[in-house]
Amino acid sequence: MAVQEPQTALDARTRVLPEAGVAAGAPVRQSSLWKDAWRRYIRNRGAVTAGIVFVLIVLYCFLIPGIWIIPGIWTDIIHDIDPFNVDFSQAYQGASLAHPFGTDAFGRDLFARAALGGQVSIEIGFAATLVILVVAIIYGGISGFAGGSLDNILMRFLDALYGLPFLPFAIITLAIVGTVNILTMVIALSIVSWFTDARVVRGQVITLKENDYVRAARAVGARWYRILGRHLLPNTLGILIISMFLSLPGVVLGEAFISFIGLGINPPDASWGAMANEGRDAYRSHPLVIVVPSLFIAALVLCANFIADGLRDALDPRTRET
Repeated sequence: MAVQEPQTALDARTRVLPEAGVAAGAPVRQSSLWKDAWRRYIRNRGAVTAGIVFVLIVLYCFLIPGIWIIPGIWTDIIHDIDPFNVDFSQAYQGASLAHPFGTDAFGRDLFARAALGGQVSIEIGFAATLVILVVAIIYGGISGFAGGSLDNILMRFLDALYGLPFLPFAIITLAIVGTVNILTMVIALSIVSWFTDARVVRGQVITLKENDYVRAARAVGARWYRILGRHLLPNTLGILIISMFLSLPGVVLGEAFISFIGLGINPPDASWGAMANEGRDAYRSHPLVIVVPSLFIAALVLCANFIADGLRDALDPRTRET
């Protein structure tokens, strides 16, 4: 004969804990690393503000260059913002409704031209950063996972490469190639910029490969490339995202410097550095020509640094709440 549990015992097992707001014995709500990181990131006001400004700059650069081809209200509000339309009668116009940022020496609208130049600068920045990360992942991942003599040889080779100066080597690369376009700029800016990222990836892989799940994968006979690609590299994703936003400012500034000294993107195409180069001769009488691209460069670089700092705090396991 079954013994009935007292009603008080059943009530005790199903009672609701007032401090938790859930029934006793109910499963605890699971939370992933990325959800926790997102919650911590949005609490960082500086990083959130930088992220919003960063997105607005990107949208401005990739949406504004198409406005002049839209008929109707745009042509009534903003007159002739085609960045390639040369009109010397409109040269060096001040800021107005027709030209929000004024015009340059050729009468071209700086509002649209800054967007067009930003599009080129951002494309070069992200493309070069992606190349840097790919090379760093391959080089650092193999070095850290292999260990031993191969790791020592690869790291000593990397130490020797650290002697190559970034900007002079990029300029030499462009001079050797002979043609300056987005592709050659990406190659020149990324060819000596992946060293630090490779060391970061190597350090992460060395740390992670000692974990129990890696030992278990080896015990069941998993191949080295599966362990590296399935278990180790995905767990470095957070560090890689932070590294991307840390590398982006250096690439953007490098492109701006090379274009500013006249070795970058050639007219009629533009980048923020090339626009600053065009405005340096008239910056005393017409400061907007050089101030506009310079402010965009500064804003993008500062936002990327704030985002990287916020991501570092959000993805750092030591900041996880208990």
